Amino acid sequence: MKAAKLRQSILQAAVQGKLVPQDPNDEPASELLKRIQQEKARLIKEGKIKKEKPLPPISEDEIPYDLPEGWAWCRFQDIASFFNGDRSKNYPKKAEYVSSGIPWINTGHILPNGTLTQKGMNYISEEKYLSLSGGKIKPSDLVFCLRGATFGKVAKVVPYSYGAVASSLVIIRTSQLIDVDYLLYLLKSPYATAELRKYDNGSAQPNLAAKDVAKYCIPLPPQNEQSRIVTKINELLALCDELEAEEEKLNALEAHFTEYLPKAILQAAIQGKLVSPNSHDEPASELLKRIQQEKAQLVKEGKLKKGKPLPPISEDEIPYNLPKGWVWCRLCDIGQIVGGATPDSHESSYYTKPGQGIAWLTPADMTRYTKNNYISHGAKDITQTGYNSCSTTLMPPGSIIFSSRAPIGHIAFSSKEVCTNQGFKSVVPHITAVAPWIFYVLKSKVDDIQSRASGTTFKEVSGKFMESEIIPLPPLAEQQRIVAKVDELMALCEKLKAAYTAPIPLDKTDHIIPFPAAKKGEKTLLAARGDVGQLSNEAIQAFDDLFAGDEE
Repeated sequence: MKAAKLRQSILQAAVQGKLVPQDPNDEPASELLKRIQQEKARLIKEGKIKKEKPLPPISEDEIPYDLPEGWAWCRFQDIASFFNGDRSKNYPKKAEYVSSGIPWINTGHILPNGTLTQKGMNYISEEKYLSLSGGKIKPSDLVFCLRGATFGKVAKVVPYSYGAVASSLVIIRTSQLIDVDYLLYLLKSPYATAELRKYDNGSAQPNLAAKDVAKYCIPLPPQNEQSRIVTKINELLALCDELEAEEEKLNALEAHFTEYLPKAILQAAIQGKLVSPNSHDEPASELLKRIQQEKAQLVKEGKLKKGKPLPPISEDEIPYNLPKGWVWCRLCDIGQIVGGATPDSHESSYYTKPGQGIAWLTPADMTRYTKNNYISHGAKDITQTGYNSCSTTLMPPGSIIFSSRAPIGHIAFSSKEVCTNQGFKSVVPHITAVAPWIFYVLKSKVDDIQSRASGTTFKEVSGKFMESEIIPLPPLAEQQRIVAKVDELMALCEKLKAAYTAPIPLDKTDHIIPFPAAKKGEKTLLAARGDVGQLSNEAIQAFDDLFAGDEE
C-alpha cells in the first residue's frame, strides 16, 4: 500500500475506533457531551457565543457504522461553534494588502499536513483588521474551506495565533473539552470526505455553507481516548512519511532506471565485481611492464615524446581496494594523451565535405555521428592545408576520442584516422589490446571527471589532468572477459530501454510480465513498484500490526 492510501486507512481506522484499544475506565462520550453542553450554556449566558438554532437528532439512516462502546454520535454543532468571514463592505481588497501585519488567510494557505503556510501569506493592517465584524481566528481554531477547488481542505491555525479569514473559509472553534487534533484528523479522513459530499449544494463549483458543516455526524470518542488516538496517529503518520520518502527514492530510481543501470554495470566492472577472477591469469603488474617497454620503444623510435615522470600514486588517491592481480596506474602509463586544434575559421580552403579530406571532430559531432561507440567523421573534414595550419594531431583507428569541454565526457572509438579540435583530450593506447578497457573505465568516470573539472566560463579538463588520472588495471585476460560481459549487458540495457519507453497497446496485455507474488508467510511491504527495503524495523512492525486483522 502506498503512503498516501496508508494515511487514509490510518485516519479511517481512527474514526471507527479501530486504532487504539478502548479503556472501560474512560468517561463515556455521552457524559462528555453533557459537560460540553453545560460549557456552551455558560458561554451563551456570558455573551461570548450566540445561541444556535437546534438541529434534529441523528436518525438511524444517517449512521454509517457502529461505534465502539463508550463512543457517541453527535452533530458537529454539539461540540463546536462556526464563524464565517466578514462579507461586508469592509472585506479587504487586494489593493489594501500590506507587506507585513495581520495574516489574511485564504484557501491557498492551507497545506496538506493540516497547517497554514507562511510562504505567500497576505497581510492586512491593524486598522483594517479592527474594522472586520467577524472571521477572526484564535489559537487552536480550525479553518475549513467551503467552496472551490480546495473544497473540504482543513487546517489548524498553526503557526499563527491571530488573523482573519477570507469568505471561502469558515472558522471552527471547538469546545475546550475536545482534542482539536482529533477533529483535524477526522476532517481529513475518508469518512469526512463522504460526509462532505452529502451536504455539497454546489453545481460546477462545490459549495457548502457553515450551517451544513454544523450538521455533520461526528463519531465522538471519550476524551482520554481522543488523546490516545491523536498520539497513535502522529506516530503512524511519521512512519508514513518515512515510507513516502522511500517511495520517492524508488520512483526516482524507476524514472531514471535505464540511465542508472548502465552506470551501475560500469561501476561493478571497474571494481572487479562483474566477472569471476582466474588465478591462472597473468597479473596486471606484468602487463604494465610490457606496456612500459612498448612505450619506451615508441619514444626511442621518435613516435612518442618522452614525458616528465609523474609522482607515484599515493594512498590518498586510491578510492577503493582492487582485486588480487589488479594494479593502479596513471592513464599516461598505458596511453598517450592527445589534444587537438582548429584551423583558421576564416579560411574556407581549410575545410571540405566529409570524406573529401582529413576527418576532423568537434564535441558537437560526438552526439550526431557516434554509432555503436564508434565515430569516423564529423560535420566537415579539414584539408591538408588546414591540417598543416594548426597543431591538431592525426590519431590511428582504435583511438579513444574523449571530449574535454563543452561538454565533458562524450566518448567513442575512432574507426579510422581522425583528428580533433581543442575540445578533446583523447587517448592513443600504447598497446591496442587495452583500448576497450580504457574506453569503459573512462566512460565509468565521466561524472567524476566532470565534478573535478575547472573553469569559469565553461568547465574543462587539461591534458595534465588526464595524464595523471588513476586507472584500475586488471590482468589482460580478465579485461577481455569484463569487456565481453559489459558489451553483453549494455546490449540488454538498450533492449530494456526500448521496451521501457515503448507504449503498451490498449488491446494487448499478454506480453506484460506479472509482478511476482510474495511467498506464503512472507511479510513484504510494497510501495510504488518494488520493495521498500530501507524502512526501519519499527516502521515495518507498526504497519504489520496495523493491518494484521486484514489477513484473518
